[in-house]
Amino acid sequence: MDIEVTFQENIHVLKVSGQLDALTAPDYEQRLNRVIAAGAQRLVVDFGALVYISSAGLRALLNTTKPLMAHGGSLIYVNLQPGVREIFEMTGLLSLFHVCDSMPEALAEISVS
Repeated sequence: MDIEVTFQENIHVLKVSGQLDALTAPDYEQRLNRVIAAGAQRLVVDFGALVYISSAGLRALLNTTKPLMAHGGSLIYVNLQPGVREIFEMTGLLSLFHVCDSMPEALAEISVS
């Protein structure tokens, strides 16, 4: 797994590629927690290049979203690949997380939140 952090319109954009599983979930949590601890309030996580997510990866999403929301932040997941979207649907996470289909849509929505 690789995570690239960039800024677009004063919003932290994290592009996640590879697999988010038991081996990589701790790295994902550490990276996001560092970004949040540094003061990030609005995050867009781009899963366009994420090809697989396991239950450990889903747990990492929950573990990083809770602290951000507790501090009034917002987060949008974008560009879910079909297999990842299916996992989100099967686990009910589509109703829990804010998900957009495109980066422009995600940036527009998070800008008004």
